[in-house]
Formats: sequence, structure tokens, C-alpha cells
Amino acid sequence: MTKRSATITTNLQWAQMVSRLIAEACQVDQERLFAEAKLSSGAWQQLTRVDQNDITALWKAADRLGAPPDIGLDVLEHFHFRTLGPLAFKMMVATTFRQSIIEALHQVSLVSEAWQYALSEQGNLAVMSFKLANPRMEITHHSYDAFISACSRTMQDCFPGENYRFAEIWFAHPDYGLRKKYEQLLGCACKFNSSSYAICIESRVLDLPLPSADPILYESLDSRLKHQALNLKNLSASIETAILSLIDSGLIPSRKTIADKLGMGERTLLRRLQDEDITYKEIQEQVFEKLALHWLKRNESMNYIAEKLGYSDAASFRKMLKRRTGLSIRELRASLLE
Repeated sequence: MTKRSATITTNLQWAQMVSRLIAEACQVDQERLFAEAKLSSGAWQQLTRVDQNDITALWKAADRLGAPPDIGLDVLEHFHFRTLGPLAFKMMVATTFRQSIIEALHQVSLVSEAWQYALSEQGNLAVMSFKLANPRMEITHHSYDAFISACSRTMQDCFPGENYRFAEIWFAHPDYGLRKKYEQLLGCACKFNSSSYAICIESRVLDLPLPSADPILYESLDSRLKHQALNLKNLSASIETAILSLIDSGLIPSRKTIADKLGMGERTLLRRLQDEDITYKEIQEQVFEKLALHWLKRNESMNYIAEKLGYSDAASFRKMLKRRTGLSIRELRASLLE
């Protein structure tokens, strides 16, 4: 079996907000939305991070359900800076706006693996550009609109005043005849059909001292965020990698074997996972689900897959997949063929 890369994920709180706003915009309940996207809404409630591909499936479902092309802008009404938690307050107490932006982009890239960010200066503009971490990953323009809207709302909430308004926003997609609406809601000039997505402010703003700067509080929040990001990224990813490594070797992963492979006791592993509000079972089932879909697409038998993943019988494995995806094996195979 070919080794797989780590799942590209995003924060669950963000994913849940996206699902709510899509359901409202399409005037359907979330069960209908998830059914249209061929996702299990119940399985989402057990996660701490969500596969970015699932977010794309929701946006595509929105298109099929008749959502307007600017639905991503609805994030402006649903998002609040407190959603960012300690990061929002760390941004506000940074010494300069440049420090605030750089630290925010770095922190977001640690928590959400889907995006890569960069800050550059082009003439009189400071350009915050972002792109997919995996260029081959399928995504819709709604995700870009949603992220830009969240950034705009954060700026409005955390940095009131004309100094910190966006100068321009660049979109790689067309304006869909809605340029005036984009500019009115986002509060600045918008350029469409650009070569990249980017948020721009005047360069002079970067080194302005923030009136709310508090170096002591900044350091405290910085330590807290680094600890959270380190645990979330390293432990979950290490467990996923260890599970895949054991399966590649023909071994059946368990909490004990994974703990041994990571060089820690089983109780220590469980305690650290509890601190992060995620279970070993959830991480293992995420990996099993991805592998199962891969093998189903190769038309492998259920008995083969169940045996490879250590299930006592195919029926138990079917039950797990049904619980996580909301689909039968026949429906899963049909969706993969589509």
C-alpha cells in the first residue's frame, strides 16, 4: 500500500459555521444539506478538525441547492472575532500591525493545514496572499470568499478606525455581476479575475504602533497558542502516521501499539488526547475511513478491507462506515464511481 500524506484539515468550529450559513442561505435544514453533500452530520460532531475536502463538498452542495454565487460573503454576518479565541486578543496586543499580521498568519497556518500565507510589499501596498497547501486539492471560490470575509470581519472587530481598513482585495474568480455588492460589504475596492487571491492594506500601516499593545499579555498568549498548536498538530499527525505505518507493515494498530511506537505509555497518550478534546478512536476511524474509501475505489472486497484494518468481520466494519458517512457500502461505491 502506498503511504498517504496527512489529511488536509480545518478547524471544526469554522466548519460548523460554514454548514450553518449554507443551510440558512439555501433554506434547508442541515440534515438535508449533509445528505446532498453525501456527508454524515453526526460524524462531524465527534471531530476536532475536519477534512477540507468535506468543506468543498458542502460548498458544491450549496451550488446544487441554488445558493447565490456570493454565498461566501455570508461569513461576515456569522463570524465573530472571538471565534479566533486567544489569537484575536494576541493580534490586538501586538506591538505593531506588521507583527500582528505575521503572527496571525503563522498561527492560522498551524491550526488549519489547508492554506499557505505570505506577506509582501508591492509598491505602496502590503499584500497578504494565500493559496492552497496542496495545489491539486479541489476547492470552490466560496472558500476563498469565506476566508476573506472572516479576515474583513476580524479587522472591523479588532482594529476599529480608518487606518486599518483594507485598500484592495483581489479575487481570482469573476465578479458574477456582483462587484458593487462585494465592494459595499467588504468596504474597499475589489479586483476580479486576478492572478491570485490577496488582501491589501497600505504599506505605511504595517509599522504603526497599536494603541492596544501589551507586550506582557502578548508573550503570555504567544506561549499558550504555541502549546495548543504543537499538541494539536504533532500528536494527532504522529498517531495518524503511526497507524498507517503499522498497517503498511501488516500489523493491526491498537492504542498500546501506537503508544509504544510513539515512545509513551498508553495512559499518557490517552491523557494528552483528553487535553486536546479528541479520542484515539476518532483519529483511528478517520484514518480507517480514508483507507476504506481508497480500497473501495480499487474495488477491493469488504472482507479484504475489514481484515486489513483488524475488524473481526465485515459486518462490524460496515457498521463503522455507515455511522461515519451515513451511507451504505453500495452507496459509497456508487459515489466513488461518480
